[in-house]
Amino acid sequence: MSERLARLRDVLREQELDAIVITHPSNRFYLSGFLAEDHPPNESAGHLVISANRAAIITSPIESENAGNQAPDFEIVPFSRERPGLAANAVDLLNVIGATRVGFEDSAILYRDFKTIKKHIADGATLVPVGDAVDNLRAVKMPEELEKLATVLRITDQALERVLPTITAGDTEKAVRWRIVDAFRELGAEGEAFPTIVASGPNAALPHHPTGDRVIQEGEPIIIDMGAYADGYCGDLTRTVWVGEPGEKLRQIYRVVYAALDAAEAGIKAGMSGKDADAVARDLIADAGYGDQFIHSLGHGLGVRVHESPALSPRNNAPLKAGNVVTIEPGIYIPGWGGVRIEDVAVVTNAGNDVFTAAPKITV
Repeated sequence: MSERLARLRDVLREQELDAIVITHPSNRFYLSGFLAEDHPPNESAGHLVISANRAAIITSPIESENAGNQAPDFEIVPFSRERPGLAANAVDLLNVIGATRVGFEDSAILYRDFKTIKKHIADGATLVPVGDAVDNLRAVKMPEELEKLATVLRITDQALERVLPTITAGDTEKAVRWRIVDAFRELGAEGEAFPTIVASGPNAALPHHPTGDRVIQEGEPIIIDMGAYADGYCGDLTRTVWVGEPGEKLRQIYRVVYAALDAAEAGIKAGMSGKDADAVARDLIADAGYGDQFIHSLGHGLGVRVHESPALSPRNNAPLKAGNVVTIEPGIYIPGWGGVRIEDVAVVTNAGNDVFTAAPKITV
């Protein structure tokens, strides 16, 4: 974690900050290794206070030992009964440090905690919003992160390969989902990175369909979007499959989406913008007559969170960087009929990208 702290301290120097309070759970884990359970939106397991020469975890006494074991580079500051609360103890430490310009995560702090810090911080001190500066540190993956992602993506691939042969007409969406979850755990994951989506028939027209009790029929599209979770990192994988023989409409739409995925994987590389990466697949789908049916971005960053920077999106003009790990997931969705989405995960390189995902795709 020392290299990650060094990168954060570079941000402090660039923004002329004496210290920063980290309240985002994913950034807390990324910087410290402290992997605790939060109960959003208002129950945090810990805040970090980091300056040029201090790095502390503010947490409850019941989490102190866990924090010490998981975050050896940090001092552990359990709050006392006389002074309970994360923000109150964070501001105490800031005042001990003597910080006069203090960064805070303006998109990830409770208003209650912000008010506490603002009220009790030393006279003359200033609170400075840092925007996405800390989140963006996670966008370029370090070698040890790539290894963890490779592991969790391999588990995800293997779980799908284990479950696919068991899917039959008459299964419910939920039954398939629970077999996938069981496979994750049997293969060494700690659980799901997000609730697995099994969307059959017309439900496949909803990119985030809540898996339900619908009975799967032969010949219809079944979108399976799944990701294992292990060692703090998330997997992500989507395949569109079917039971029996698909109709010609499904075959034709599937070919378009498959071609869009192939084109994106052949074209994405460091230096191109997220907007241009998205356009590689979007233009092909539009040329096939389905532009209005591709209703989401091509992909997103993947790591500690399922959705993180960078975005492969028409709204992202920033260049991709070597070391970004992104999903590539074109899709076509037709209300009342269904949809097709195929997703791989790749790490961006200066020469192009290397695809992690190994789960087989159907060819038609």
